[in-house]
Amino acid sequence: MQKTRIVFIVLFFCLSLPLAAQNVFIINKDTLQLKREVKGPLSLFWTRQDLEYRYFVQKGKRMLELVNPDGNGKFREQLSELTTDAKIHTRDVKFVLYSLRHFTNTYNALVQEDYVKNESTRNILQRISIFTGLSNNIYTDNPENILAPVLGFEYEFYDPNLAPRHSAFLQLRHNFEQDEYRYNATHLSVNYRFKALYFKKFDLHIDARLATLYYSSETVSVKNDAGKVVSVKDESGFTFTAPLSFGIGSDIKITPNSFLTVGYNDIFSLVLDSNGNFPIDFTLGYKYSL
Repeated sequence: MQKTRIVFIVLFFCLSLPLAAQNVFIINKDTLQLKREVKGPLSLFWTRQDLEYRYFVQKGKRMLELVNPDGNGKFREQLSELTTDAKIHTRDVKFVLYSLRHFTNTYNALVQEDYVKNESTRNILQRISIFTGLSNNIYTDNPENILAPVLGFEYEFYDPNLAPRHSAFLQLRHNFEQDEYRYNATHLSVNYRFKALYFKKFDLHIDARLATLYYSSETVSVKNDAGKVVSVKDESGFTFTAPLSFGIGSDIKITPNSFLTVGYNDIFSLVLDSNGNFPIDFTLGYKYSL
């Protein structure tokens, strides 16, 4: 009987090791795998489900989920209750990871003389996407209003805790030429994105193209006074511009880490003059969270 008990204890200990390493907790009958952000007298944990973050603090043997229903600041009362042994205020704490991390680090430094501030999570998350579509290049000379195919790649980065609605992205895009429209260009641009509507399964965002370096090549017809084409010439070269052009788009979640993207781009510009055609620049793509 004694041997059986020893075997059971050893087996239980071995099974518990991987759970401890993964910070798996059972809280209110809910099994959660949490990421530890701060370790100390007051430890901070978090997990992400869809687009929502859940935050937990641990003091001694007590594990508590911080809550903020309808933005009423209930979590501040919880933090105040846990930190009565230090002179620290909770009124400026926000219900986001960077602010909770700062609070717990500050509290730990007050109650533990040799405490060293620690953090484990990257603030910046990244996404990449590839897209294709059609454009009539309204900022170029396109008298026949020809639609030309486009293909591009995008690298987006953002802070999901400090500014979940805002992101910046680099875009590499190529506009192909057509037989009737001998213009092509490769663009490298710096852009800003604001999520005007932000839900678990999709968002609706506004894009602003801030700066663009592009190489273009175009076959231009030279006409005489009567309007007859007398010759053609090729023009090419690099151009840098700050177009401040705007578009709209949407990311539609199809898996936990991937999205279908839809864009209506370059609707208008504050700097560039259009060729008078109605803007047509639609893209469809696939985005993946790194």
